[in-house]
Amino acid sequence: MVLMKNSVQELDYPPKRSILINGDVVVFKLLQKSDEEALKAFFSQVPDSEAEALRDDVKHPDTVSRWISNLNYRRVLPLVSWDEAEDGIVGVSSLHLMQGVYRHIADVRIFVGKGYRRLGLGSAMIKELIDIGNRLGLYFLRAEVLMENQLAVKAFRQLGFESKCNVEDGFMCLNKSRTRDVMLMMKRLQINLEEDFFYVF
Repeated sequence: MVLMKNSVQELDYPPKRSILINGDVVVFKLLQKSDEEALKAFFSQVPDSEAEALRDDVKHPDTVSRWISNLNYRRVLPLVSWDEAEDGIVGVSSLHLMQGVYRHIADVRIFVGKGYRRLGLGSAMIKELIDIGNRLGLYFLRAEVLMENQLAVKAFRQLGFESKCNVEDGFMCLNKSRTRDVMLMMKRLQINLEEDFFYVF
């Protein structure tokens, strides 16, 4: 039986500052209900060609409103990155916590604003989610990455995620019939030595 070290309700996550490669400072915070308009503004700037590769119709304002109204850290833990002045959101990431027999696993999702790419922001957000996953006592983090997004694949690999399988045509764009290949990547957080390495006969 998996016993989480900390419940999500007990998770203390104060705002955290991070310095990017170019010296810019960003601030990580858990998404709040008061962030609705800032999140809508962030996704409104996403090019259509990139929005079609996301799981939800982020360009539709009702999508963000639904996320905000259903905000529940016990199911989805959204971590947003703000610019230093906290005037706008520049990156979004989340841990999607599973239930039942998969309660020891969480899915990682991440999207970096166009002006903040190749500056280490994506890697910094993944590191934060790894830290949160460890604090919650999760065993695995899992990420489904479009194979064409080699920048994301490289970032996940550098942070210890391993490719488990490739799924041809595993993703179909929301508004088109176009399919894309997906790489399933996983990172082990907790190791149960008794279960994994020792066998008693």
